Amino acid sequence: MAGTIVKMDKGGRIHIPSSLKDDLGPRFIISRLGDKLILTSIPEDPVKDLEEIGRRIPDKTLKELRKEILEEAYSQLPL
Repeated sequence: MAGTIVKMDKGGRIHIPSSLKDDLGPRFIISRLGDKLILTSIPEDPVKDLEEIGRRIPDKTLKELRKEILEEAYSQLPL
C-alpha cells in the first residue's frame, strides 16, 4: 500500500490530496488503531450498501466473519 505524506496544520486540519478524496466521497468516520488513524468513507445510502454486502456473505459464523475481517484490515495497514 503506497502512502502520501501530509502535514497537520495548527488547527488540527489535514489536507487530503484530490487524487485520494475524489474517489471516496465527502464524509468519513475517523478511527484510531494504536498509533494509526483510519479514514472510512460513509456511503450515500448505507442501508443499500449493507444489503449488498449481506448478499455476498458466505454461510459462516459471526466469529469466523469477524476473524476474516480483522485479518483483512490488518493486512492492508502500511508497515
